[in-house]
Amino acid sequence: MLIRNCLIVDPSLPEVDFKATAKTDVRIDGGVIADVAPGLKAHSSETVFDGDGLWLMPGLIDLHTHLRDFNQGAKEDIATGTQAAAAGGYTTVVAMANTVPPIDSPMIFKQLQEMIAEKAVIKVLSVANVTKGMAGQEITEMALLSELGAVAFSDDGLPISNLAVLRRALDQARAIGTLVISHPEDRDLSGSGVMNESATSTALGLAGVPTASEAACIAREIEVARITGAQLHFAHVSTRASINLIERAKADGLQVTADTTPHHLTLTDTDIGAFDTRFKMNPPLRSQADQDALCIALKKGILDAIGTDHAPHTDSEKGAGFNAAPCGVTGMETALSLCLERLTAAPGNLTVLEVLRKFTSAPAKILRLPEPAIAKGRNADLFLFDPKATWQYDVKSGQSRSKNSPFDGRTLTGRTLLTLSAGRIAYQYEPAMDRWLSIEGLALK
Repeated sequence: MLIRNCLIVDPSLPEVDFKATAKTDVRIDGGVIADVAPGLKAHSSETVFDGDGLWLMPGLIDLHTHLRDFNQGAKEDIATGTQAAAAGGYTTVVAMANTVPPIDSPMIFKQLQEMIAEKAVIKVLSVANVTKGMAGQEITEMALLSELGAVAFSDDGLPISNLAVLRRALDQARAIGTLVISHPEDRDLSGSGVMNESATSTALGLAGVPTASEAACIAREIEVARITGAQLHFAHVSTRASINLIERAKADGLQVTADTTPHHLTLTDTDIGAFDTRFKMNPPLRSQADQDALCIALKKGILDAIGTDHAPHTDSEKGAGFNAAPCGVTGMETALSLCLERLTAAPGNLTVLEVLRKFTSAPAKILRLPEPAIAKGRNADLFLFDPKATWQYDVKSGQSRSKNSPFDGRTLTGRTLLTLSAGRIAYQYEPAMDRWLSIEGLALK
């Protein structure tokens, strides 16, 4: 395959002057980048793509996604989940372990790897549980699970309230060179809350979740990380108070990292409207002040990365009413477009490359993976993005099996046209196919 006349947007390079940067060509052969140079001559057997006006970028890495499958295939499975990811420009996703059954044993982990090998259209990295049955009591066989390929450990939606258990897990994680991903929540403080505790929750008559629920959990877990020296990552951070705690922990030299989500960056608790369950997630949507603080924290590097927390559910589950409906929204297909629009404006004012690094370099660093780059000899995990395309997101035509997106009907700018995983087409936007100059040798997965 040869991609011609594209603008390379590479997070491993200095800032891009989009007006001054020359267009270039990229040749892909055998799943790797074979050449990067202007004016490459097309081979007779190559598929040639016209990249004029498009950005070519390293594939995105999602630190936090739920692919379901096993006994939850009605919500999502590895095939549909990775197809949705590829449609958003992702070439690597980190699958969380709170499945049914949970990923808490070598046997289940091996079954998961077999399913991934059979169904995935992009790379899937697997998280294993910290505790057996996600019960918060007995540590899993972390060393063996790590040897089998687990990239991190988490009980996700069931935070470990017993700090002695968390300490043992962090000690083990440090010994084997891995990390623990925390879902920061004090479930007693959250109680029966279903949205952010605010004037809006009072007006709607819904039980609220205080910001202290997240911050209190982060405060105590930081102190356990302090005495263990282990790497601890906080997922889907949503409040100013949490940011302040993480900033101090980093200033103290602790191995603490954190991410936030596209929906917390672009929506607030006032968007819930008439009890729309597509806006129900955990942590809940917070205030505008919290959202602004998240944007600034990304700019300052206090928050390291952006993870979607893609959490698919069935229509019947989400239709059960606001109090009964499960938490979670889908979001991989819209993540980059939403965040480019939101974060390049005030109050964050990130550059395009700074936003891209939150989706690529930062997740790679947290997971101890090579930094994504577009260079000769590197894996061809890439996507072509039209930065000027204006489109309306229609959840019914999306790739995910679940349709619980709060962004259905939203007009977005910037669209993924083609995603390559190890040089093979994982996603292509069909209306853009007229940009192909030749289809000889086209390899579809």
